[in-house]
Amino acid sequence: MKDNNIIIEVKDLVKTYKTGEVETRVLKGVDLAVKRGEWIAIIGRSGAGKSTLMYQMSLLDEPTSGDVIIDGRHANKFSEKEKIRIRLYKFGYVFQDYALMPELTAIENIVLPLLMERIMHAHAQERAIAALKKVGLEHRIHNLPSQLSGGEQQRVSIARAIAESPEILFADEPTANLDRESSKQVMNIFADLHREGQTIIMVTHEEEYTKLAQRVIRIDDGQIVDEEKHPRVRT
Repeated sequence: MKDNNIIIEVKDLVKTYKTGEVETRVLKGVDLAVKRGEWIAIIGRSGAGKSTLMYQMSLLDEPTSGDVIIDGRHANKFSEKEKIRIRLYKFGYVFQDYALMPELTAIENIVLPLLMERIMHAHAQERAIAALKKVGLEHRIHNLPSQLSGGEQQRVSIARAIAESPEILFADEPTANLDRESSKQVMNIFADLHREGQTIIMVTHEEEYTKLAQRVIRIDDGQIVDEEKHPRVRT
């Protein structure tokens, strides 16, 4: 029986990379389902396959075999145009290297993707300012990335992602390049978003930050080896 609360799932997911004659199997038949409003942390040692799994789930890469299912639809049946629309309108992305355009100010980095979605400029500006306020950076809207700390740049990247009201927010090692205080600020923002109902899939190597998530998926050698639940009510 179909569970309408499941927003994304993978079944028997395999990903193999080939370098010359050498094949490396990074994912080895992973099964995982994510419900709406869940915050899932994926953890594992370097090279275990956690970021690879997130890239398959977020349609930034294609699996070698297996299924990625989004709202009950199999991703391998999507056209390239449909995948682009999902990445633009349904998914939000936060990367460890921030991925900001250096020549654009904080607000411009957020407005530009909205304009590409044909949102009117005035409305795009409103949404960008609201997103920057949510991450505590309304006083930095006209600063270039080079004028911001690493933590501030990451908060701009979160604002850019949430300005598009994604159904799923994917975060790949969002605190990897940050100091402890900046990391706490970023994780507090994720906690606030989750309390508001945001679905979050986060890859991290920081054990302490997995405690904030509802569910912790541990990966080793391309397979899920453990799952821990932290049931709680959002307040």
